Amino acid sequence: MTDRADEAPLTNAQNRRFERRALQVDFKGFDAQGELHFTSADLSEGGSFIRADLLLEQGEQLSLEFRVPGVSRPVRAQGRVAWVRRFPEPALPGGMGFEFLTMSEEDRAVLAEYLAAS
Repeated sequence: MTDRADEAPLTNAQNRRFERRALQVDFKGFDAQGELHFTSADLSEGGSFIRADLLLEQGEQLSLEFRVPGVSRPVRAQGRVAWVRRFPEPALPGGMGFEFLTMSEEDRAVLAEYLAAS
């Protein structure tokens, strides 16, 4: 773990609760300011890394919706920015770690089924 808020926590597979899949997903976020659009670099049942030039603050909460390939309706989740990478490096793009806090059981099942089949 790091003490600096602008640095990401350790990211090796041993420290993750959920297996991640490299997948580009377009997120539509909704907050008090309106609608935001992001693209993810990976996706798991617990959240996603979102590549972004516009970075939110750690702890900010957001409602998201995104489409899982092969599923006609969007998946919706409430979540929070878990960490922010403000100063990207060539191998590490700028962006945010987004943690899903709440999601309907139906949406969670759709996401889990998709990730298990990938």
